[in-house]
Amino acid sequence: MIGPTLTFRTLFARVLTIVIAVVAACALVFFVLDGGWRELARSGPVTLFVVAGVWALFWNPLVEVSDGGVTIVNVLRTVHIPWPTVASVDSQWALRVRTNDGGSYSSWAVPASSGMAARSRRPERSGGRDDAAADKVPDSRARISGASADAAALAIGQRLAALTEAGHLSRSRSTVGEVRPTVTWNGPVLAVLAVLAALGVLGLTLG
Repeated sequence: MIGPTLTFRTLFARVLTIVIAVVAACALVFFVLDGGWRELARSGPVTLFVVAGVWALFWNPLVEVSDGGVTIVNVLRTVHIPWPTVASVDSQWALRVRTNDGGSYSSWAVPASSGMAARSRRPERSGGRDDAAADKVPDSRARISGASADAAALAIGQRLAALTEAGHLSRSRSTVGEVRPTVTWNGPVLAVLAVLAALGVLGLTLG
């Protein structure tokens, strides 16, 4: 194991979700006290839909950096990018990981924190680095702080360099070609939102 699993999610996203959840809980209690269980059945699903929507938009999205690769969870889809496929990463506007096959994956969860973009290019498989890459691979001693795109890009660059120097990524191009990013829909999240939306419309219509 080269390093710990790092998860990037903004403090704003966490605080906002918690605040909305607390307000929603108070609202549900008010519905019961003011209008009884009928009012809860009428307005409760809408309230829960708001909470689920905020959670799906702000809490659930994240960037995870582990020895297995980079996982980017967005609102609708999740992509896992194995290290052998990572070509470069930058954070000019938001975190963006480019792969060897020309693909590009951006993260909704971590915005850029400044105008100075953190950029990193994959070290050469031979163990050396070309001149352009040498200036763009983050210093392994640099401190990672915060949950911005810059911090995530720095973490990705450091982990990529560490794995390469340890010899874990020194495989042939033919072997690397067999490894590809995987993209999946966030089915359970979308299903919960759809059910709550339907119940909300039904409750408001029949109520």
